[in-house]
Amino acid sequence: MDIQKEKNRIEEQIRVLYEKREELSRLERASKKGISQDALLSEKIRFSTSETQAVFPRYATVACQGAKGAYSQQAAEQVFDYPNIIYMKNFAAVFSAIDKGLCEYGMLPIENSTAGSVNQIYDLMQAHQFYIVRSVRIKVNHNLLGKPGAKKERITDIYSHPQALAQCAEYLKQFPFAVIHEVANTAVAAKLVAESPADTVAALASIHCVQEYPLELLEANVQDRDNNYTRFICISKNLQIFPGANRTSVMAVLTHRRGSLYRILKVLNDYDCNLTKLESRPRQGRDFEFQFYFDFEASVYDARFIDLLEVLQRECEEFEYLGSYEELV
Repeated sequence: MDIQKEKNRIEEQIRVLYEKREELSRLERASKKGISQDALLSEKIRFSTSETQAVFPRYATVACQGAKGAYSQQAAEQVFDYPNIIYMKNFAAVFSAIDKGLCEYGMLPIENSTAGSVNQIYDLMQAHQFYIVRSVRIKVNHNLLGKPGAKKERITDIYSHPQALAQCAEYLKQFPFAVIHEVANTAVAAKLVAESPADTVAALASIHCVQEYPLELLEANVQDRDNNYTRFICISKNLQIFPGANRTSVMAVLTHRRGSLYRILKVLNDYDCNLTKLESRPRQGRDFEFQFYFDFEASVYDARFIDLLEVLQRECEEFEYLGSYEELV
């Protein structure tokens, strides 16, 4: 056991619990005083910017979907110096791990430069309470991996995640008779192939999977576009705003009035905010109603930031602040 590493991990857990207790105490006092929702949000943000530690944590327990060798593992290792990664069966389990306090952070893919948004993540956002504390973009290079001695021309079955399959659609035309199998994760695909008794199966996965499983590289960099990037978000149960936060995410349900979306966009323009992402997803349990997600660039330290959020909140039927954070590239 690395005693110093374990001590650092425990100290980080203590810090997170202390911050959570202080935040809850402040919100409880504010609620008892009858403070408005606008003021409660302002209080949470002011508290987080003043109390969150100055340096992003180096040690943390991080939930990732999939298995060893997953791209989410690479994202976690880019965000944290020493992540203790726990692997979850699916994306919903990552959110649940955060909800239940089983880990401090979760790493989730939210969009890809080739295949677009990961809709499942946006849909799960509606059912869970969380905050985004950092985001990161990693270059994704898919590789065709097979068992030792396998031959590309003899491949009959190919396994991977739907997003990876979409990002390699042109390449897969080389295998017109192969059966394509969708699985939960690219690393899970690699694990399935490694455990298969057949040598005619292959996986589209990260080259890191060769280090984790008894596999060989059959062909490298098979994605259709070389500029293939996936953006991951790092989430936490508690609001944490670290220095350098210049991007903000919010969820909103707009009023059923003409021009409601225009008014939101106008507010962002009036406050000189650069809109970097606009996504809409059907509301769960509602017919033909939609939830909107906005990402925009704005410094949380700007004197007008709190005022901006309050104006946005008043323009919406429902409004949820998802956090302010820095994006690593």
